[in-house]
Amino acid sequence: MNNYKVLVLLKPGDEVQPAIERASDFARFMPDIEVAACRIINEYDEITQPSLENQANRELLAIANAHPSIKHFTPRVIFSKDVPAAFVREAHDGGYQLAIISANKRNTIRDLFASTIDFAVMRRIEVPLLVVKQADAPQRLGRAILLAIDFEEENHQRDLDEVLYSAARVFADEFNGELHVANCVSPLHRGLISGNTSTPPMYRTAMGDPSRKDIHHMLLDEYAEKHGIPDDHTHVLIGRVDEEIPRLCAKLDARMVCMGSSSRNGLLASINSSASELVLEQIRGDLFVVNDVQRVKDAESARVRASQE
Repeated sequence: MNNYKVLVLLKPGDEVQPAIERASDFARFMPDIEVAACRIINEYDEITQPSLENQANRELLAIANAHPSIKHFTPRVIFSKDVPAAFVREAHDGGYQLAIISANKRNTIRDLFASTIDFAVMRRIEVPLLVVKQADAPQRLGRAILLAIDFEEENHQRDLDEVLYSAARVFADEFNGELHVANCVSPLHRGLISGNTSTPPMYRTAMGDPSRKDIHHMLLDEYAEKHGIPDDHTHVLIGRVDEEIPRLCAKLDARMVCMGSSSRNGLLASINSSASELVLEQIRGDLFVVNDVQRVKDAESARVRASQE
């Protein structure tokens, strides 16, 4: 993985740093990766900025010395009042292939829906993102990597699925893990799912009048066959994604969940786009997220250009 660049968001002060710990874990298996450790300072003024920068650089040097497995370590100190926006901008402008952040601790139900740093980054990030809950979470080899795919007929995003699969396969291969793929069939609740969930005519013709569960089984089987995934590593889950995926993770003792995040309809939109946050709260391992925000922006830009011509 030459020139594979990873951007890590560090927490302030002497807090535990799950994100850099996970980057260090990866560097043991992939010694050529380049890790940029980013400290974003949001409380500063013209007088304090120089001393704060010097202090941050000393802290970054200590972090580098504490993680010798990271052979290519780059310190980054950024001053910005908006931490999520600054991190997202650095991830995009710096040409990174992966961003890693630590999950924020939540103490109340309200915290689940507050605009925390990790939540804001997950919504805006334009590169694949790994969210790490615990620095010391079990990371032994051979654990399951769970790929959660959205097969909702009207809103299925095949290009996003392929990005997710490629990442999940890399994680599984590097850590000698078993790749599992799950498709969650959400309840038909028109207040929660705004897309068209009726059975497409092509499936009614070929299969009679199949249920949504039957269709999702068929789509999952086709996907598994395409990627050589064994039948016993495929799972169709009936229920809410934020309940069924954590339940399967516990059963498989999964080290990671890989899933897409969309601002539109589909798997995550079924519970107001907060499913990834809720899944993160209930699993023991990490959460790998690929956001389609860049593709949405590209499409909007294309429409604007077309209207101006």
